[in-house]
Amino acid sequence: MTADNLPKLLPRDPQAHKGTFGTALIVGGSRGMSGAVAMAGMAALRGGAGLVRLAVPESCLETVAGFNPCYMTTPLPADTHGHIAIDAYEQIVEMSESATAMAMGPGLGRSPELNELVPLLYGRIELPLVVDADALNALADSPQDLLSPGGPRILTPHPGEFARLFGSMPNTDEERKTA
Repeated sequence: MTADNLPKLLPRDPQAHKGTFGTALIVGGSRGMSGAVAMAGMAALRGGAGLVRLAVPESCLETVAGFNPCYMTTPLPADTHGHIAIDAYEQIVEMSESATAMAMGPGLGRSPELNELVPLLYGRIELPLVVDADALNALADSPQDLLSPGGPRILTPHPGEFARLFGSMPNTDEERKTA
């Protein structure tokens, strides 16, 4: 498919405002990996989200906020290594209640607390949720939780993440489509 074949988006209503186009909540980032969540925020803005909130560890909030002045940024409690702490659970759930869709994982990093937090959010959040990167790795540590999503889920594993999640990699394109 080329750019010429892509469907054309309808023009936006001139009376619309940023609230008309939804709120994306992206949970991710960690000390040393703030670029991934910032780029996910840029993608949400370019994709047409009206409001983009990035929920990141307090230790990298200023770095993430500096990528684009259009983001709303929210600091989350962090552990001593700069990863989101389990104490952020209620705050993330509360923010999800005013969002339209959510993503979790870009730049998240790995920690025991995230291995606990990610499955809790996966099972509790009712919004459509894109699960990416290290959020997938956290779910791989408790694969039984994959069967209990809180709402619609899109998982975006590369082959290595797929193998960690499901125990093996699909060998053919047909196996990838049906996995």
